[in-house]
Amino acid sequence: MDPVLCHQPLDYLTKLVVRAKVQAPAKTNKFEAFSDRWMVTLGHMFGVVLDPGNFIKKVWSLPIPEGLKEVLWKEMNGALVIGHRYYGSGHAKSDMGRYCPCGMEMSLGHILVGCSAYKLQPLMDALMDVLHSFQEPRGFKTLTPDEWGVSPWYPLLALRELEELVFPFVKGRKAILKELKGSRQRRIWVVGTYYWALWKWRMKEIHDAGFNFLPRHCAAQLREMLVAPIPPHMLQESAEDGGNGGAHDSGVRPLPTRGVGASPPGQPSQTLQPLQVCEAPRPTAKGESILRAFRVPAAPGGSRLSRRDAILRVLTDDAYR
Repeated sequence: MDPVLCHQPLDYLTKLVVRAKVQAPAKTNKFEAFSDRWMVTLGHMFGVVLDPGNFIKKVWSLPIPEGLKEVLWKEMNGALVIGHRYYGSGHAKSDMGRYCPCGMEMSLGHILVGCSAYKLQPLMDALMDVLHSFQEPRGFKTLTPDEWGVSPWYPLLALRELEELVFPFVKGRKAILKELKGSRQRRIWVVGTYYWALWKWRMKEIHDAGFNFLPRHCAAQLREMLVAPIPPHMLQESAEDGGNGGAHDSGVRPLPTRGVGASPPGQPSQTLQPLQVCEAPRPTAKGESILRAFRVPAAPGGSRLSRRDAILRVLTDDAYR
């Protein structure tokens, strides 16, 4: 029989002590800035509020190249991804480690999205062709990385939650979610391989004076990389994707519906789907602020703030309170 104290198992008491005394990674100073950006970005892009503390550590279990995991982790905790030798001022070996050829300061988001100096469309076309070969986009943002904005890798940490929470409750929903689950690991691997290849080519241009990164010349090589099989050790089904493959509706609570959309004559009426929110055990203060932002009343004259402006206004009010 396992030892107990006050009629409670010792392992359970230990978990309580650790939870009360040890600060969660999302609440530490080095992750605080990333946590805020991640939560607000996904709230703006997908209309959901997720507790970043439940997702930060998932970067190590993603089916993406190992080198990319380290790069993303450093980006999350505010470390210099390129390194002091190439990034530092005064003694840097190359100015390209600090500034992009377009003149902007180097950052991971700028590298992955691209700039005026690098025409990444041929590479993005190759990525989308491969993704569409085994999953139709259906107008859903998780299936279109070209719409992921200036922080393109953020959705990878919560792809399952975004697909299950945002997908509308329609006929055949369970079958569609099952199909999405069947291709999810493959999609994450393909997108991660794209980001890793782009990162390596940019770093090679910084470190190797004889190499010039020309995206249109790398498109064929990228296609070969994207269709390569996933390494066997990454094919194991992760815990968050296990189970029956359906949506975990018990962990979802809808916000009030935003109204009913009028349909053209001859077509069935369509009701706008309620905003879906992942209910965390202990919501963060900023998460509650964003929830209140979604309920901002209409401004005088009948106009309504955009979702982004409402979020920013509430967060700013909380910061000065």
